[in-house]
Amino acid sequence: MKTRISLYWKTAVDLYKFARWIFKTLFKTIFLIIGSIFSKSNPDEKEKIRFNGKVVTDENFIVLNNSFAKDLTTAYYKSRSFSYADVPTFEALDDHYAKDENKAYYCDEYRDGKNYYLTKHQRILEVKNADSSSFLSLTNGYAKDNNNAWFEGRPFAVKDVSSLVSINYHFVKDNVFAYLNLQPVSRSDGKTFEIINDNFAKDRSNIYYYGYTGEGQHNICILPCDRQSFQILDYRYSRDNINVFFLGFRLKDAHPETFQILDDDYSKDKNNVYFRERKITGADIETFEVFKENEMYGHDVNYARDKHSVFMDDKKMTDADTSSFRVLGENYSSDNQHVFYKTFLVKNADPSTYKIYPHDMGDADSEDESYQYHEGTRLARK
Repeated sequence: MKTRISLYWKTAVDLYKFARWIFKTLFKTIFLIIGSIFSKSNPDEKEKIRFNGKVVTDENFIVLNNSFAKDLTTAYYKSRSFSYADVPTFEALDDHYAKDENKAYYCDEYRDGKNYYLTKHQRILEVKNADSSSFLSLTNGYAKDNNNAWFEGRPFAVKDVSSLVSINYHFVKDNVFAYLNLQPVSRSDGKTFEIINDNFAKDRSNIYYYGYTGEGQHNICILPCDRQSFQILDYRYSRDNINVFFLGFRLKDAHPETFQILDDDYSKDKNNVYFRERKITGADIETFEVFKENEMYGHDVNYARDKHSVFMDDKKMTDADTSSFRVLGENYSSDNQHVFYKTFLVKNADPSTYKIYPHDMGDADSEDESYQYHEGTRLARK
């Protein structure tokens, strides 16, 4: 009897626990639903609109995109206001160009020399002689109207503005030419011009190599190649069934079928070893190897060797011992008997105690146990 009562009691307790769990679950669910409805109906909980890092509280303030906005009386580029824009017709074309019924504008940010890392400044430039009604952005800093073309608010000349389109920051094209950094690409066909990758382009007649030369400039050249057999090997090298090219240069006497890319701008085929576009005279093809240490010290100079000689770039280091040669720094090396600065002997330097002191712009300073050196020249006794 006691056992039966105990069983009934346990069952009742379990039913009570189950009912309490159902009640708690329903209560939580109802609470969440009500809270969700309340938050949606509560204007304070709505997603806040921001512009230039600030919450917009004015109902008449219209955010046009990440850069431009306007209210009833004023148009804005980030923190700067347009004191002369026609606000009702003002519209953003992209993050830099805007226009109203009278004018077009180019806007950007810059830093000055005094507080370069601390402060950004915004500027608003009127695009001179722009026809507002036909003015439009081509993206990547380019714009046009029915008569003219602009890059970052500055005019530049094209052959056929009506067909002008932007390719990327550096290239545009029309139905006549392609343009690189605002200059027409000689012998290019704008209608068929297209970018292959970051260094190669093509049109119906030519294949081009282009590369950065510094200060925002590029060189571009036509590769004298066979289009049908042309192959891109990497960002520097390409070939067809007759020639091998390094950047825009043809490797003289290179054999395309056996050509191999090595490290650090070295390459070889069955006949020759090359550094960039230059043939290394006298290099032994079978035993030629590139020093892995080049990767540690930048690429001011590069070192390699074969069973007979050591090379800095394409130059033979006549006094270097191949078996004991080692790279010490970007421009310094040694063997058991000598220290070298590039290809030159550091006279009377002690290779066993020689040390390099690296700087951000190359390894110019060094010392051994007796003297200090700068670019391989002895300075003073320690």
